[in-house]
Amino acid sequence: MLVKLLLIITFLFTPFLWANSNYPKTYDKLGTPLFNAAQYFIKYKEIESLQELIVEYDSEVNRSILAGYKADATQNQNQKKIYLKQLRKLQALYDILLHNLHKSISESIKNDDYKLFLELTSYAFDGLFINSNLRNRAIAFYTKHKHEKNFKCNVLEKSLAYDKLSSETQELFAAEIIHSSYNSKSAIQAKKSVYISATRVQNSISIFLHNKNIYDVTINMHYNLKNIKMQTKAPLEFVVKANSKYKYATLLLGSGEAQYSFSWTYSMGSKDAIHDKNYVYRLPYKKGTSHLVSQSYNGRNTHKGNSAYSIDFAMPMGTKVYASRGGVVVKTKSNSDIGGYDKKYASSGNYVKIMHSDGTFAIYYHLKYNGVIVKVGEKVSKGEPLAYSGNTGYSSGPHLHFSVFKTKSAGSRETIATRFKILKGLLKKPIRGNYYKAI
Repeated sequence: MLVKLLLIITFLFTPFLWANSNYPKTYDKLGTPLFNAAQYFIKYKEIESLQELIVEYDSEVNRSILAGYKADATQNQNQKKIYLKQLRKLQALYDILLHNLHKSISESIKNDDYKLFLELTSYAFDGLFINSNLRNRAIAFYTKHKHEKNFKCNVLEKSLAYDKLSSETQELFAAEIIHSSYNSKSAIQAKKSVYISATRVQNSISIFLHNKNIYDVTINMHYNLKNIKMQTKAPLEFVVKANSKYKYATLLLGSGEAQYSFSWTYSMGSKDAIHDKNYVYRLPYKKGTSHLVSQSYNGRNTHKGNSAYSIDFAMPMGTKVYASRGGVVVKTKSNSDIGGYDKKYASSGNYVKIMHSDGTFAIYYHLKYNGVIVKVGEKVSKGEPLAYSGNTGYSSGPHLHFSVFKTKSAGSRETIATRFKILKGLLKKPIRGNYYKAI
């Protein structure tokens, strides 16, 4: 009874604070998310295993806000310390409450209790599926039961729809697969930077692939032969070095009219590249400045699958972007002035791509219109300015998307976890919501 009575009291009092958007200004980046979380936690007040924690959390929110108002009014250092101590206590309680909520969701899945599962997953807030493993289990459980009577969860429906959009968009942007073909009958092919030539000597034909790019490419080949055969079996997937000519196969003519055709796809980079794990990158902005990580590795929005090890740095339009590692500029785009949070903008982002000495690449994405200040073929050093940040392409707001990647095959790539030098040593996993200073 005491728990229920307290719930009623706090439920009546807390909305007054929630309705007041003027939260304390002191330590607002730490306090505001914790205060906002209360309006979601109170919705779980009927879950018996969470009731006491919710009451305690709600009470601590009220104490913290009052302490924050005092800190704002007095600007006294001792009062600020009292408030910060209160916020740290609230943060610890938030972590415990979130852990118990996740534990309850996990148990509802384990016990096949989809009624409880619905109660626990019906409210969208930042921490609900911060654990990617739990999120994946929840989606699998929901997918299994979604067609049963009254089993509908808008949060997970939106998540599924968003995942589909994100996956399609990331695959479109990430792979950048180029298709081409060659037919002996016409000997006509599109003018591409990777193309075939054929040289006939008596009853044999040599097939060559030419790569005119300044980077290696990984190629996946298909062919069709009529009245002709290969002298030796040719590979289906292989690498052609930058600015090189590669002998792919020798064809031996048979009786009758011979015909042959080739079709292939290719992607930037070598599938055989090995990332230098010992390399330490610098943060991609001006030394001495700090920027917020708005999305980190395995982010809840677009950093999934082949783009899992990407980082978004929130920064105003026109912020100068610097090379995190030296290399050669292999591709740029700066003629787009459109962007938005929609798949249709996936190919509209401006960018700079840098090839590193180990065959990996870095991409600096969402750049400003006409904001690229380097040219293809140019060698750049670590810390050298490349461009200005923007909001072009598939983007929900001004930021810089940074990732290091390598080619996995002719049709896919993978991002690579990177280490950055910061004042405290090595930053191995940027944390969403944290600021990091470039040194």
